[in-house]
Amino acid sequence: MPGWQALHNEIESLGATVVTVALDIDPALAKPWNDLVNPTHPSLVDTLHITNSLFGFTNIPMAAWIDEDGVLVRPAEGASIERSPLRDMEIPEGLPEQLNKMMHAVKAIPDDAEAYREAILDWVRNGSSSQFALTPDEVIARSQPRSDNEARATACFELGEYFHRQNNSDAAVQWWKEAHRLHPQNLTYKRQAWTLVTTPVGATEYDLMQGPNEVYDSNLVDEVTGDGGFGQFIIRPIL
Repeated sequence: MPGWQALHNEIESLGATVVTVALDIDPALAKPWNDLVNPTHPSLVDTLHITNSLFGFTNIPMAAWIDEDGVLVRPAEGASIERSPLRDMEIPEGLPEQLNKMMHAVKAIPDDAEAYREAILDWVRNGSSSQFALTPDEVIARSQPRSDNEARATACFELGEYFHRQNNSDAAVQWWKEAHRLHPQNLTYKRQAWTLVTTPVGATEYDLMQGPNEVYDSNLVDEVTGDGGFGQFIIRPIL
């Protein structure tokens, strides 16, 4: 989020704003990350994953561009705007297997952060004449229609949320597993479920590794390093 706050500082005087949204059932566990930055831009916690279903966010970070008339200029896409320091860190020997796999996977992700940030700046300065602003027809073409399975997965995830709030974890897990089966590329559904079982009781922050667990067949490290949904959110060329 620090990079998004810096971008907001740069574009606010030009009449644009950044809005950051955390997808998290429990806002209290998202709050520490927000407090680290103390943002001056709108910073929200979507406890119902509404933006997920509305915009098609399937992982984080993703972004959509919306102009001053409320028109979608670019649909949901991978949206890193600053280079992760993990990319340049030497991986020490002797790390636990899962952490070692994660570190190598992070280094292998294509890095388009600087170009994506410059594209946003170009759009803010030039509006609809920016080479990165899509026409309505182009936005529609890039906005893939939602399949029946994806729509069913949304309903299953919402049922899981309902039962989680009723403290019925068995029913929540049952519906979340079905959401994962129906829409395996949606990592927001998976990461929300994983972290609830891998974060120790009483923790003030979520477990970010979301490693192997006894409840779900998948986990973040294996998704990142294997054939899971992770590749679906890697930034594509912005032209």
